[in-house]
Amino acid sequence: MERRQIEQSIDGLPDQWSIETIGFGVIAAAIRTTELIQKRHPERIIVIGIAGLFPVDDPQHQVGTATWFDEVTIDGIGIGQGDDYQSAFELGWQWLDGDSRDGTTLRVMPGPDAHSDSQAAPRQLLTVCAASANPAEAALRKSRFPNSLGEDMESFSVALAANRAGIPIQILRGFSNPVGRRDKQEWQIENALTSVATQLRQVT
Repeated sequence: MERRQIEQSIDGLPDQWSIETIGFGVIAAAIRTTELIQKRHPERIIVIGIAGLFPVDDPQHQVGTATWFDEVTIDGIGIGQGDDYQSAFELGWQWLDGDSRDGTTLRVMPGPDAHSDSQAAPRQLLTVCAASANPAEAALRKSRFPNSLGEDMESFSVALAANRAGIPIQILRGFSNPVGRRDKQEWQIENALTSVATQLRQVT
């Protein structure tokens, strides 16, 4: 559905571009991205789609809008659940080697609206293995990742695969719902994807 709406919202892509689906979740995204890199040898990767929006005091970021992210991190790689959770980095497991400056976060190529202020906080996306089921879970995740603006289930995997292959990557996500709100009647998927398409036109 996301791919179809994006294609319909953009009046023609450059000939050298292709839109591919990478599946659902961190495992499928990692495998599919690796397959596509080996098959197509892209010069650049742009991750597009929907994400949940954490509460933020910024009118620029609302449900139905889209944004380019500066970095992506991941939750769920470690031990325990809830308040007992400890990340792999906290346990001393350097599983990302040289890909990350802090053991959990990957920098990505800035979007066309990149901050001119070098001191501005990076726009961070949080990738998870299972999305927040309710506002309480969303609040717990936000407390562990206070800099995260959105929640998705694929982007970290794509970024890691791209980094390992030496391919620049950008991440553009539309906010379809508040993180932890699972009633899809309240979601704004169409508006979010239309916003993604509008932002994507800036780089086509």
